[in-house]
Amino acid sequence: MRAVLIINPVSGDDEPNDEKVSSIQAGLRSAPFVAEVCTTTKERGAGQIAREAVAAGVEVVLVGGGDGTVSEVARELVRQPATLGILPIGTFNNIARSIGVLADLPGATQIIAAGQVREIDVGLANDTHYFFEAAGAGLDAALFPVGEEIKSGRWTRIGQALRLALQYQPQPFTITFNRPLSEVLPAPSRARMSAGALAGQTIRRNALLVVAANGPYYGGGFTVAAGARMRDGRLTLSIYRRFSKWELFRHFQSISGGRRRYSPKIETFTAEEVEIASRNAVAVHIDGQPLGTTPIKLRALPGALRVFAPQHPVPSPTN
Repeated sequence: MRAVLIINPVSGDDEPNDEKVSSIQAGLRSAPFVAEVCTTTKERGAGQIAREAVAAGVEVVLVGGGDGTVSEVARELVRQPATLGILPIGTFNNIARSIGVLADLPGATQIIAAGQVREIDVGLANDTHYFFEAAGAGLDAALFPVGEEIKSGRWTRIGQALRLALQYQPQPFTITFNRPLSEVLPAPSRARMSAGALAGQTIRRNALLVVAANGPYYGGGFTVAAGARMRDGRLTLSIYRRFSKWELFRHFQSISGGRRRYSPKIETFTAEEVEIASRNAVAVHIDGQPLGTTPIKLRALPGALRVFAPQHPVPSPTN
């Protein structure tokens, strides 16, 4: 069995990742392969290495890095026979956590060495862009570009981000599902709607943001959709309504670090496909990367990615 191990040398914030390779290899000693180690560079990124590996017939592609690096590699493996192994050495490791692989290298290598393979869902935006955590429209998408500048050391942008957040107004969204509302709403919410409304497939809402999640975690380790699972063939849509800016800040603070907190101001739906439109052009992102403006079409691709993952269910976010 042919395998490669792709290492991002700068993911995470503790010891250099190059120094973790020996412990990773030791943990994989009982695996039915010996992985060729490939370190990413500016000239040859993780996606390119993975693409070359798949073209060469490699059967196992392991990646050591954070969510950005994992996503780069995973995009090349969607609907391919190769299996993805995640070694969570990034800062938040949302994708790994969503499939039950915790930030523990010995545990992650044990799962891979045991050959525990699962097929998970992948999100698809506008029929062209894959995503693994979440896609969204509204305030978070508008803030992401400024947030990336701040992360890269441009601290003067903090003031700009604060002004943008304070000035941002709820947007009028039109959201259309591929099924009637009676099939995409949880039972308690259905009880509050008329039979006529439940027969429709479209809703209109004013909201600060709308998030369609493939898994429970996204961004800075936020539990945006505690009930989302990567093996249910659906996206979990959360609509943030009637939040003041202070309430929204407190909510995201409360769900950081993998914690969970339900809010009655969030409407939740689950559907295989959804289209998000708006009267104005509203910023859109997938996995934190800008993707233009609304409208955007999103759908789940069931079982489109093979991954090494534990047999037990994904751990529920903590309260």
